[in-house]
Amino acid sequence: MRMPLTEETGQGGYLEENLSSFCFLLRNEGLPVGTTELIDALHALTRIDSTRRMEFKAALQATLVKSSRDRAVFDRLFDQYFVPAEQHQMRSELLERQKEKRVRSIDQASSDLQFKGETLQLNPEELYQYSALSSDQRDKLLDFVTKTEQGKNVQPRFRPLLETVVKSHLRYCRNQDDRVEPGKGISGSGQGAGSGGPDELALRDVDIRTIAAADLPAAEQLLQRLSRKLAVKLMRRRRYGSRSGPIDLRRSLRDNMRFGGVIFNIRRRPKRRHRQQILLLCDFSGSMKRYSTFVIHFLYGLREVVRDLSCFSFSDRLQDLTPDIKDRVALKIMLDRVVRRSKTWGGGTDIGCSLEDLRTKHAGTLNSRTTVIVVSDTRTVSLNAAYRELSLLREEVRRIIWLNPLPPQQWADYRSVELFSETAEMWPCSTIAQLEDILIGRL
Repeated sequence: MRMPLTEETGQGGYLEENLSSFCFLLRNEGLPVGTTELIDALHALTRIDSTRRMEFKAALQATLVKSSRDRAVFDRLFDQYFVPAEQHQMRSELLERQKEKRVRSIDQASSDLQFKGETLQLNPEELYQYSALSSDQRDKLLDFVTKTEQGKNVQPRFRPLLETVVKSHLRYCRNQDDRVEPGKGISGSGQGAGSGGPDELALRDVDIRTIAAADLPAAEQLLQRLSRKLAVKLMRRRRYGSRSGPIDLRRSLRDNMRFGGVIFNIRRRPKRRHRQQILLLCDFSGSMKRYSTFVIHFLYGLREVVRDLSCFSFSDRLQDLTPDIKDRVALKIMLDRVVRRSKTWGGGTDIGCSLEDLRTKHAGTLNSRTTVIVVSDTRTVSLNAAYRELSLLREEVRRIIWLNPLPPQQWADYRSVELFSETAEMWPCSTIAQLEDILIGRL
């Protein structure tokens, strides 16, 4: 949520609610902000004119920031959360126009794609996909539908077959190279409205494959912040997990002998901590390279808190990237090596062969503590062999999380999704927002 900085800021409980949310964002970024700092900030705001942006920011900074490192994080989150009223209104209007444009596009697509007077049964995403086609592509598709409708002995019962063909064509177009023009950003000009750069909300919710080259640096910065957020959560679990350990009766009795044997202080045994062990398998075939690159960006920031982080890429064969991670090779250099070393990078996919390589050649990375994260759209040659290898892998590891960039409404079209879901936890993962929700909620 973004809060406009207006006179309403100081009315009723509106300020307290939004300031509490802002402090929550700061804590997620690792800043030591608790109830005491929140109360101090509220007291400071009672002594200033909260409608003056610079005074408002200075009061919060004086009470919530404790180091120069935290200052940069505070400045960034403040500018994102407490936006000027006119900028907030501009962004709200932009989002509303985008929603209205999408509705009009879907309505127009429903009107165009008809057969024998009935609208083809396409879901909203497919209708919007049709509207996103170039005018030449739309004309060709409409010409095909019209000629099919006017063909000899074409009955209304042929409509399901025509729908299947149209859906397949739209799916083919979606799997082609990005249709966003080079150099153009999320908003069409390389910049978000009034923000001097791509809007973060748009970046979080747009399909990763369609993020333009001009917006990639901003998307990578967003991924770095999200990985830091996940790292903070993992560190907190490790730091405070021992409080729930079992009671140490011997230490408790010894420590309370000064009280005549009455138990006042309870001592606990340190909770046994299992090291977080993650094995990442990224599909670098032609349709998956952008998604896999983003997931590697996300998990690359976890090296400090996940000691056992293994990373492999695959297309038709497996490639071990773990040495580069352990040697702390720069991320861009590591991804560049993936392209240079692999002769099959960007090609077809053989999941079964890659999983077999993992089981037989890297068995030391697999045990009952290992969480395997697979990034793939499940499309592969030799599906039965892939399913067999995945089942064998599941017997050796703790869990398998499968990040699938295909929209859930398409999952029924692929038998591979149904098969792999029997063994792995299948999650849709086509946007940064979905990636954040899954990894923060499941690790």
